Amino acid sequence: MSNYHNNNKPIYMKKILVTGSNGYIGNALVLALLNRKKEFTVRAAARRGSILNSKSFETVRLGSLEESLDYVEAFKGCDVLIHCASRGSMRGHEGWLDEAALHRINVLGTVHMAREAHRAGISRFIFLSSLQVNGPETPAGKRFYADSLPRPKSPIGKALLEAEKELTRVGEETGMEIVIVRPPLIYGPDCQNLFGEVKIMVDYCLPLPLRSCKRNHRSLVGIDNLVDFLICCATHPDAANETFLVSDGVDLSTLNIFKLLAKTHHRPCLLWPFPPILVRLFNSYIGRQAWEEFFFQSQVADIHKAQLVLGWTPPLSVEQSFRRSWDENFYLGSHTSSK
Repeated sequence: MSNYHNNNKPIYMKKILVTGSNGYIGNALVLALLNRKKEFTVRAAARRGSILNSKSFETVRLGSLEESLDYVEAFKGCDVLIHCASRGSMRGHEGWLDEAALHRINVLGTVHMAREAHRAGISRFIFLSSLQVNGPETPAGKRFYADSLPRPKSPIGKALLEAEKELTRVGEETGMEIVIVRPPLIYGPDCQNLFGEVKIMVDYCLPLPLRSCKRNHRSLVGIDNLVDFLICCATHPDAANETFLVSDGVDLSTLNIFKLLAKTHHRPCLLWPFPPILVRLFNSYIGRQAWEEFFFQSQVADIHKAQLVLGWTPPLSVEQSFRRSWDENFYLGSHTSSK
């Protein structure tokens, strides 16, 4: 549910096109929109395979983002395009991507999608970016803001920042509304990322030397909260031409992430104290930079702009989202109710 309270009546678009709709986020977004049939019709676009049960909604098949194809007919009749098909990882379906391929997909491919959307008469283009654009780490006691100077370090973050800049130019040239959304680490049922690895550790009750990892703070966003925010950005008039950070609104230390996962899965939290420097040396030795960042670094997103401009608050609490993440049979998007 998009919990915004604004004197301006939200504009409910007739038809929303979702790219990457057979991916984790796009799939959840399509299902959430289908739960709000009185407000939206959905057109799901993807490159590979079937997309859910296409009897319930329109589907279109797209080519690779590395190809500059004509999508006007595929996009025609839609009001908003939510682009969930950019790459948030260097690992692709055909293997690892190099930086040149990443640029073709995340920058050139995204900009081509936006220009085709304008040609088809779409009025708003929502780009799912990443908090990696702001940077990998916030200093102790500091936060990232939507208007913070971006300092990306990773190839993903640099490519997404370039895409954001190019999209802004497209919006200025064409008049199409551009909305940029930067989430932190996304989690939920059956998530195949770092959070999913942590869930496995908790599920198997692995004793880990991480009890000392209690000084960092990380923003996370549950899939239902993210999907709800994307729908809010698709409907709210004040989202036009803005950049937003989104999260669950509560920032957790590594220790508290493990504790809450254990609590919501009825498992013991088997963490024991160990000198952090030795854990960091081990992560470095085995080449797990992602673990190093997740376990010890802070990355905090400030979502006050989303709350102030859109009146949005996360519909699910952190504990609800964590508990929800354990239910692998749960229907993605079913907690995103209509307003």
